[in-house]
Amino acid sequence: MSKAVEGKIKKHDKLWSDPASAQYLVTFAWSVVDDFDISQIVSDPSKSLEYSLVRWQKREDFEDDSIPMIRVEIGTGLVASAFGAELLIKADNMPAVKTHPIKSKQDIEAVKDPDHFKAGYFPQVYENIKYFRENMPSDFRLCQCDMQGPWNSAQLLVGTKIFLDVYDDPDLVCLLLEEMTDFMIKAIPPMKQAIAEEPDCFYIQGTKIPGGSRLCNCSTDMISPDFYQRCILERDNRFFEAMGGGMMHICGNTPHCIPHFNKIEKLNGLEINFNYLDVFKVADMLREDIVLLCTGPVEYPLLTPLGQETLNKFYKGQFPDKKNIFFHFNDAADFDICKKLYDAIHSF
Repeated sequence: MSKAVEGKIKKHDKLWSDPASAQYLVTFAWSVVDDFDISQIVSDPSKSLEYSLVRWQKREDFEDDSIPMIRVEIGTGLVASAFGAELLIKADNMPAVKTHPIKSKQDIEAVKDPDHFKAGYFPQVYENIKYFRENMPSDFRLCQCDMQGPWNSAQLLVGTKIFLDVYDDPDLVCLLLEEMTDFMIKAIPPMKQAIAEEPDCFYIQGTKIPGGSRLCNCSTDMISPDFYQRCILERDNRFFEAMGGGMMHICGNTPHCIPHFNKIEKLNGLEINFNYLDVFKVADMLREDIVLLCTGPVEYPLLTPLGQETLNKFYKGQFPDKKNIFFHFNDAADFDICKKLYDAIHSF
């Protein structure tokens, strides 16, 4: 590893361990690769690596705080595929879940405890990981795949019917959540070993995070805080205990479950999209020791009025009082925007 990369890692360690004396850090990422058939990344390891490297190389025109990192992409349906969901492979977007095979407790029993090396798309993922490790640049870290959390994966397996089952068949939902949690706790350590990731940290969004993994809870904005507390909180807490801590990612524009997230002792970071949640209000809601990851697209059409208002505050040097904030911006077509944001945040 080069001294430059070692220096960046030390800066990231400081933000997570000693935020009062650390500087805000800023990273950028791009998801779009022009004229690229994304369907190839699933079955062709060389195309998968090419896709990841081309996305990374878009930042070469300027320097941000990113630790060099890439991951094998398979979309959000990897865990669901292990339980029987088919994936829709497209040329112009990431693979997505096409079928929702879980309709009853009997369906759960039929796919109970799948082999996390052999089920669904896991064999292909491990083949791609092996190719990455043999052919990627030596300075790069290899990240975990986009493993969605128990609630997200349960929703993918059941479909929108799960929002009725929350009321009509909560036992089914809780049984599925238990299976999803058990599976992730078993599946993530072998993946960490395969990508040569340290057991006590993981890499994502250009940063190094203490703990074992990330948990995606995108759809918690679609449920009540009461349901989260009754049926999901204990599983999320069990996941982070098993992982030795980590980060949670949420989507949407409803922060009502965040007070319950604060109860998870080993939650080290919470990632929100500043286009949909007010980062200033969330900073006030969040437990002091939890790092706030402020992420999101910085250009139209995905930039919202709230996002633009927030960026304008950043440009003026206005930030939340919280010291442990990490900034990650997506898909800027105008590099001047990247430079302007980077300079504004670093000058604070």
